[in-house]
Amino acid sequence: MWAKKLTVIKMTNSLAQATYELSSESLQNMTLDLGQLPNELAGFSLLRESILDNKTMAIHGFPGNTKERYDEEGRLTGYLREFASPSAVPQSEDGSDIVAATVVHLFKDQKYSEKWMTDTFVTQFRNNVGNEIGENQTLVAVEELEIDDFYDRSVGIRAVQSGEEGILSTTVIDFKIGRLLGVSFVVTIGDHGRTELTTMLGLELERNIVRELLATN
Repeated sequence: MWAKKLTVIKMTNSLAQATYELSSESLQNMTLDLGQLPNELAGFSLLRESILDNKTMAIHGFPGNTKERYDEEGRLTGYLREFASPSAVPQSEDGSDIVAATVVHLFKDQKYSEKWMTDTFVTQFRNNVGNEIGENQTLVAVEELEIDDFYDRSVGIRAVQSGEEGILSTTVIDFKIGRLLGVSFVVTIGDHGRTELTTMLGLELERNIVRELLATN
């Protein structure tokens, strides 16, 4: 048992070190492609993919965030690849998964990626319960999830928001590998949790990140 733990620790440390030798161009290769999505998301198609610099993050993040704040928090850049179910949106069926995505953030140092998970990710969700978080969208509830399936530290939340189109739930998992932070999330119509599916998505992202780190080093 201890030998296995030591092997995992050594591997985690080795991968963490490798994150200091990659360039931001590698992030695009880490986020999942359509063919890498779990079978549960069959039928989804690419919705958008883009570089997530700190200015873009501030514009599309919680109210009050700024590029300068993200700079101070050690975030350098990121990449998003997002997929959608074309049939679920017009049907608006309760329990339908309508969006799934993976994101990879790059930080100056791994102390920043770890701090981001609690001080930025979880804290901002909790602090914005009851607030308007987008056009005609209000965050009504946040639940922190127990996540322990990843090599290094991970956190998860389930957020429920209400708007003109009704209730939407988003299950999000963050996990770190060195100065990288991987994110997987699934958006569902109605008040539902998708911890297992979001974990599957995150684990595939973790494998993809590891493959890219090994290939570039």
